[in-house]
Amino acid sequence: MIVRYLVQRIVRCTAATIAGRKPATLMNISNDNGGLLDTWDRHRADIFIGSEIDYYELKRTAKNAIVLFFDQNRLNELLRDESVNKFLSECGYESGSIEYVLDTLRHRYATGRCPPEIGIFLGIPLKDVKGFMGLNSLRNTKCGMWRIYGDPETSEERMNEYRRARNMITRRLFSGEDPVNLIREGGFRFF
Repeated sequence: MIVRYLVQRIVRCTAATIAGRKPATLMNISNDNGGLLDTWDRHRADIFIGSEIDYYELKRTAKNAIVLFFDQNRLNELLRDESVNKFLSECGYESGSIEYVLDTLRHRYATGRCPPEIGIFLGIPLKDVKGFMGLNSLRNTKCGMWRIYGDPETSEERMNEYRRARNMITRRLFSGEDPVNLIREGGFRFF
C-alpha cells in the first residue's frame, strides 16, 4: 500500500513532466510521511521500467532525498536549444550532455542552496530565470508558479499548460488508473 501511495505522490507532483509538457520536476521525498524515503530506496528502479521518465538524486540526507524527475527527450531537446546552451555555458556548465549537466547540478545543490539556474530544467522560461538571477533588465511583473519578468503572456501560457497537464493526470488518477501505467505511458496518450 505504501508503494502505491509513493507512486501516486510522484505522479501528482510530476504530472506535467509525465505528460511530456515540462522537462523536469523537483520533489522532496522523506520519511516524515510514513516511510516514503525507505520505500523509494526499495522500489525506485521498478517504478520507472519502460518509461521515458528518469530520476536523479540531487541531494541526500538521512531524512530526505531531493529528486529531479525528468523526461529524457524533453531535457535533451532543452539542452540543444542554442540560447539555453549559451546561458548554461555562462553559468559554468561546460557540456550539454544530460549526465554532465545533472552531475554539475548535484554538485552545486550540495553547497547548501538550490542553484537558481535549476529553473531552466524545470521548464521556467529563460527570461524569467535570468530576471530572477538579475541577469537582465526586465522587472518582476507577476508571480504564479514562479516569478515572471517582463511580458507575462508566454510565461502565463506555460503555467496554464502545466496546470492543464496536472489536472488531467489528477483526474486520471482519481478515476482509478494505475499510477505506474501513467508513468510508463509518458506523454503519448495525454494530449
